Amino acid sequence: MIKGKTTILFDMDGVLVNSEPQHYEAWNKVFASLGFQMPWDPYKYCIGSVLPHMFEMVEDYIGRPVEHQDELLAQYKVYLSEILEAEGVQEVAGVDTLLPELKKAGYRMAVASSSPMPEILKNMEALKIEDQFDCLFTGESVPNPKPAPDTFLSCAAEVGAGPEECIVIEDSYNGTLAAKRAGMYCIGIQNPDSGEQDLSNADVIIHEFKELRGLLL
Repeated sequence: MIKGKTTILFDMDGVLVNSEPQHYEAWNKVFASLGFQMPWDPYKYCIGSVLPHMFEMVEDYIGRPVEHQDELLAQYKVYLSEILEAEGVQEVAGVDTLLPELKKAGYRMAVASSSPMPEILKNMEALKIEDQFDCLFTGESVPNPKPAPDTFLSCAAEVGAGPEECIVIEDSYNGTLAAKRAGMYCIGIQNPDSGEQDLSNADVIIHEFKELRGLLL
């Protein structure tokens, strides 16, 4: 165990749920309606942040404003729902067995995700892991999304933990930077389906979820 740490804050996409390829496919269906496709390399910098930040990055990429964002979001949700219907929610390997072990060891655990709350709830229910967490928290409820520290600080406050007590598990550049800005210990997971993310801000980098066992138990 890491001394003095009582609380684990998990990002969701790419950490608990292997969803980034599905999100990317759905968004590129939306972008096709606007007359372009977003290559993976620029898109990966959207990972770990909220939708307004993503649209800002898309506007920078295409060099023009993205209008009717609410309608585009509605299209995205339809496409994502179709993809999930066909493929199902993909769990990151090892999540189902390790979470109960961490809970039994006495950790407080929370999901601190930039995804909307309905999406968080749907994923947790699909994987039947919602009962493992003391708190489900969306970055949409704070003024500043990742890479700002607000999501992690507010989530920690919800479970009654100080930053010095928290371990953050992240798979993105935005997420690891947010964790360190929050003053928290950060473990980066190098998930190949999240792209070649720069996780150099993390205190330690692992390549599989099951490696957390050796660090946390």
